[in-house]
Amino acid sequence: MRGYWGIDRSTSHCVAFVDADEVESELAELVQQIRQRGLRIAYVDCASYLDRPLEILSAIGFALGTSHPPYHSRNEPNFVRWLDDVGGLAFSTSGVVIVLDNAYLLMERHRKFLTDLIEAFLIQFHHWLERKVPCHLCLQMSACPLGASLFAASDEA
Repeated sequence: MRGYWGIDRSTSHCVAFVDADEVESELAELVQQIRQRGLRIAYVDCASYLDRPLEILSAIGFALGTSHPPYHSRNEPNFVRWLDDVGGLAFSTSGVVIVLDNAYLLMERHRKFLTDLIEAFLIQFHHWLERKVPCHLCLQMSACPLGASLFAASDEA
């Protein structure tokens, strides 16, 4: 419904479910603005992790520069350490945007993992809201080449 609207702001609208038809060309300008402001972006294509979903937490952590990745063992995710480290970034960064592309695939095959990830994200969210720092989890439900090209782009490009 709202696409990526508001990812540059601190708001309680912190989890977004985005369909490809909600992504507009103005997204390029928004992503450029959040990169210029120093927000950290973690882009993960869930299609690449369907056989190893627990590694998604670690991929997010490495992309955001958290303190203690990896966040998974062979058979178990470490949500507590992950949410603690992501929440800790509220005190040292300008904000974060986590984009899970092709999230519908994860929802279909690993629903419990995805709902646990969303819950862990929400548990740590109060740190961001209290400090008025943007923090967003965006589940790109259907593939979106424009979103992928913008969010997956290197900060050094």
